[in-house]
Amino acid sequence: MKKILKEFLLLTFILGYLCFGIIAYSNIMFSDIFYSPIYLSLLILGSLSPFISALIVFILNKDRLGGIEGFINNFIVIKDRNKFLLIIVFTLFHYGIGAILKNIYLNENIGKYPLYLPIMILLIGTQEIGWRRIVYLSFEEEKGYIKSVIITGLFWSLWFLPLIFIKGFIVLPQFFTQFAAYLVGISALLTSLYKSSGSIFYCTLLSGLIFAIAPILAFKQNFTLVGISILEIIIGNIFKDRE
Repeated sequence: MKKILKEFLLLTFILGYLCFGIIAYSNIMFSDIFYSPIYLSLLILGSLSPFISALIVFILNKDRLGGIEGFINNFIVIKDRNKFLLIIVFTLFHYGIGAILKNIYLNENIGKYPLYLPIMILLIGTQEIGWRRIVYLSFEEEKGYIKSVIITGLFWSLWFLPLIFIKGFIVLPQFFTQFAAYLVGISALLTSLYKSSGSIFYCTLLSGLIFAIAPILAFKQNFTLVGISILEIIIGNIFKDRE
């Protein structure tokens, strides 16, 4: 499994850092990327790097992962109404705790949510096949749930690193540590959902839902994010074994 992990991380970071690095080096504003076919293509390709890398790794390790068929099987919907309810509960908890702690603010018109949702499911949600199925499971047996969630979340945050150097990106470089903690918390919720459902499909939806709301109800970038992350790890640990 460690060989598979190394292959995935190597491919993901090379492709992601190359695409995002070119954008950052160009000095283009993040908002202007969407008006440039070249930079928009790089942003999409970089965002899909975990998904693409996971597919390549599944093909290279067909004997252990099942190839393309095994890759597709991870997205098979195991029909369970409770898991859809859990997606809603986790999403409401994530933003609800932010509201209770007065750590979120309205950043954009909520009417943009229907536009953001399919985009975030495609670009961020589909990454789950890599972060949950490959990275998390590579550590779970040896490290256990909490440590593996933290490790996975930190790898995820490192993948985001070059993005924060793009001018106008929603995350400011000086708050990268807090953002990393924020991703660890989300990682806990996603991993809990994956363990309880056995399907990447639900994780893809939850990730898409959370990140589609993020530009609209933005979190204040401060150390409160660390506290929210701890609470989400606790909640994730509670729900991870519930069927």
